[in-house]
Amino acid sequence: MQTTRRVRSAHRASGTSGWQLWFLLASIALFLITAPVNAAPKLFSFKMVEQDNLVLHFDLDSADAQAKLFTLTNPHRLGIDLPKATLATQLPSETFDTGIVQRIRYAQHGDDYLRVVLDLTQAVTPTYRIVPRQGGQRLVVDLGVPVNPDAMSRVREQATVEQPRDIVIAIDAGHGGRDPGAIGRANTYEKNVVLAVAIRLHNQLVNVPGVTPYLIRKDDTFIKLRQRMDKAREANADIFVSIHADAINHERAKGSSVYALSMDGASSEAASWLAKSESDNAALHGDLSLHGLDESLAQTLLNLTQGNTMERSMEMGEYVLAELAKLGAVHKPTVEQAGFAVLKSPDIPSILVETAFISNPGEEKKLNNPEFQEHLATAIRKGIYSYLQRRAPDGTYLARQRRNGGS
Repeated sequence: MQTTRRVRSAHRASGTSGWQLWFLLASIALFLITAPVNAAPKLFSFKMVEQDNLVLHFDLDSADAQAKLFTLTNPHRLGIDLPKATLATQLPSETFDTGIVQRIRYAQHGDDYLRVVLDLTQAVTPTYRIVPRQGGQRLVVDLGVPVNPDAMSRVREQATVEQPRDIVIAIDAGHGGRDPGAIGRANTYEKNVVLAVAIRLHNQLVNVPGVTPYLIRKDDTFIKLRQRMDKAREANADIFVSIHADAINHERAKGSSVYALSMDGASSEAASWLAKSESDNAALHGDLSLHGLDESLAQTLLNLTQGNTMERSMEMGEYVLAELAKLGAVHKPTVEQAGFAVLKSPDIPSILVETAFISNPGEEKKLNNPEFQEHLATAIRKGIYSYLQRRAPDGTYLARQRRNGGS
């Protein structure tokens, strides 16, 4: 009763009428009833991708997706549990006559988890990673077994005869010449500090066996964005890394960021490539020209090429971001996606590294420090090399080294 008096007294003191209090309480109750909760992740897309190994892609519409993997023998099976997830697509139901995977099965265990089971022809050593995607996440499961062991064996035999080539890494120092980029409070020009980091990265990569670095610009030269892509292609670049220094209108922002191409940027670039002339569009690796093909077929070929390139770009970006995180704070914990023009080569995995915030006086000071520049170059080099240890293109020294077990 005493509590009731206090509530009424407070109610009178506030000047709130009875119906207003009733309305407020009703609104709160309605909010609690209808407040959104974290929806269960939905598996809306699945595909098997033949890269060096057989790789599975599970696309989920949640940013909080998780996974648990386990293997079984007699017979060989791989189980993949997706906690709280539900199936919103159709998994292949047929039995495969050839390859590692014989059949794919699934079972929904109430609201607890979705289990996907692969019946296999041999033991596997799976690894997995979860990649942030627009609209959710992608679970990438690498079975760790070559797609075609006989073909891989022939590659090994050929590698003992044929001279493998170096991997070409195009290093693009942002801005230059009449374009200074961002300018720090201490009058530091972005174009100068990123060139210093690019040169240091180049000099480190020169000493890596099986790698040939290529500087898009070596001095204070202005180069148009499209020309940067063209120069990388002329150098037969296998990967492209663009180096920048971020800026924002307040001084507290700090940390490195890594970007890959966004879906919107990819779509606009695809339209541009499809509109190119015969002489211009024969620029995809392998001399694949889109000219003269049925438009839908040309679009399909370009989408396949670009989709694989974006996947590789995201993967490379993750390795680089992980190394930058060891150096100091990162601005965002995941690889971001944007429509930067220099990232739009359909067939060259490309990332853009924002080394630090030049608009932050503390980070501006570090960007001018040769030791910090060297550390940045080292982090980028280590990230790229970790990526190449898994994804070195066929016919390269590092690909042969990987297949021979690192020897």
